[in-house]
Amino acid sequence: MRELNSHQRGLLMTAVGVLVLTPDALVVRLVETDHWTLLFWRSLFAAACLFAINGLIAKKNPLAAIADLFRNGLFCALMFAGSNVCFVISIKHTAAANTLVILAAMPFMAAILTLIWMRKNLALRTWITIVAAMAGIAVVFWGRLGDGNIFGDVFALFCALFMAATLVAISINPRINSLVAVAVGSVLAALFALAMGADPVAPSSGDFAYLALNGVIIVPVAMGLITYGPKLISAPEVSLIMLLETVLGPLWVWLVLSEQPPQQTFIGGTLVVAAILVNSWLGFRSARPGKI
Repeated sequence: MRELNSHQRGLLMTAVGVLVLTPDALVVRLVETDHWTLLFWRSLFAAACLFAINGLIAKKNPLAAIADLFRNGLFCALMFAGSNVCFVISIKHTAAANTLVILAAMPFMAAILTLIWMRKNLALRTWITIVAAMAGIAVVFWGRLGDGNIFGDVFALFCALFMAATLVAISINPRINSLVAVAVGSVLAALFALAMGADPVAPSSGDFAYLALNGVIIVPVAMGLITYGPKLISAPEVSLIMLLETVLGPLWVWLVLSEQPPQQTFIGGTLVVAAILVNSWLGFRSARPGKI
């Protein structure tokens, strides 16, 4: 790892984080409780774990870490909270493939936000990859709009926008403690879920096991790695790598729940993955660490 430049480390950390995240949609679907209660426990478990990890790494108690975040990174926490809320609502109201494929708009959103907020253009290969990924999305959704899942689809779109804003905010200011930002965002999402009617005692023992798996392992590990990525590589590039979940996520759901995606999901997903792999390979080979 020490022999890799910062750009290569960013690519590897983000890729590992996304691979850890791929069973997220499946675990969420396995929980039988209502979506507000699911969001409450998922977020609370993740926040506790992230604060603990940050305490071990930074040797700082949660209150001091939160105080630092209020001076430097509150917007990032708010955006992550929004993406967390929208993801759970979407995954509960539309097909998992729909949610994860709509999230593939994230690189395009991150690229536009990068241009607006950072006034920084992207390498040509990154734009080509974004266009190829959007083409894959078009293939997946060809003829599928109006299937009765618009409510969940709209929330997936907002989830993509909020997550793109989170990544660009970290890219703008690498001093943001991304672990604490995600932890505070998770606390805010849990409080929002409680206000919307979450019942903390409603989940069964089986639900609690899935919620603990999701909130203690999958979300903290994945988001800890993914949100560190924009400190080393561009936010649009992080978003592109996150599209691996678009393909692998529905495969987990298909294998376990037999929720088979339509054929165009596989065709479009193959195009998306191919574009990401080529872009990441070119980026990994780059001899200039700072190149986007």
